[in-house]
Amino acid sequence: MKNLIFTGVVASAVFIFLMVQYPHSLLSPGEVSQGHQDIKQQCFSCHQAFGGIENKKCIACHALTDIGKDSIRGGTGSIAMGEKVLFHKNLDKYACTTCHTDHAGLNPGSALKGFEHEMLPETIVNDCIACHQKPQDKLHHQLTDACAKCHTTKAWLPELAFNHDMVQPADRKNCVGCHETPTDTFHSTVKGECTKCHTTDKWVPSTFDHSAYFVLDGDHNAKCATCHVTNNYSTYTCYGCHEHTASNILQEHREEGIVNLTNCVSCHKSAKKNEGGEGSREKGREGGDDD
Repeated sequence: MKNLIFTGVVASAVFIFLMVQYPHSLLSPGEVSQGHQDIKQQCFSCHQAFGGIENKKCIACHALTDIGKDSIRGGTGSIAMGEKVLFHKNLDKYACTTCHTDHAGLNPGSALKGFEHEMLPETIVNDCIACHQKPQDKLHHQLTDACAKCHTTKAWLPELAFNHDMVQPADRKNCVGCHETPTDTFHSTVKGECTKCHTTDKWVPSTFDHSAYFVLDGDHNAKCATCHVTNNYSTYTCYGCHEHTASNILQEHREEGIVNLTNCVSCHKSAKKNEGGEGSREKGREGGDDD
């Protein structure tokens, strides 16, 4: 029995001696990161015997006010004012091991554990671009910095409901600043604000009202190409049907003193005969406004 006890004591003493002298070989659970290679044989630089890892061990090398500077400036340690928030200085209430570990391989990224935005002060959580680079696409370029209106701290995608009211007022009517112009025949010849036909709530159905230009009643409810030759919707002609020829129309309108036959809808807004009144016909008379 005494021999057994003696053997156990000697074995324990040898193990403790080896553990103190060669802790890395006996206790290391894996390779440390590239930045810790210089101290990989010095376990007590980070660990405390039977006490785990204390923040003061980490901060002895990694000052909270400096963490991140090297990655921002490529290792120079300098930082431009306002370029990036060094948010670690606001995390002094948390153990470093909450987010970081080691012995996970040479790649520093493997030493990162789960990070929660709730650990940050509310002033920083609500100021996303203080830490993150603002997206440079056309949409985000015109938005305010209230990221939380569309995104959450849990995931960037999928985003929440987007509201056009978040777009800067000066850019709100500049639809093509974010959206591609439709390439169909109609839109390729139309110029002006999209909001004349569409809303920011939905693209379809549109509110285009042909009656604002000409009422498509009676026989005039025809195919577009009848009036808009070659599908050019920026121009129109009335010579596509009936007795409408330049000579016939000119002869009839000369009696009224009208010689400008390039803008029929300035007088005729529908198929109703004699719709154009004296006021509207003044535009087509000799000496009148030809616009």
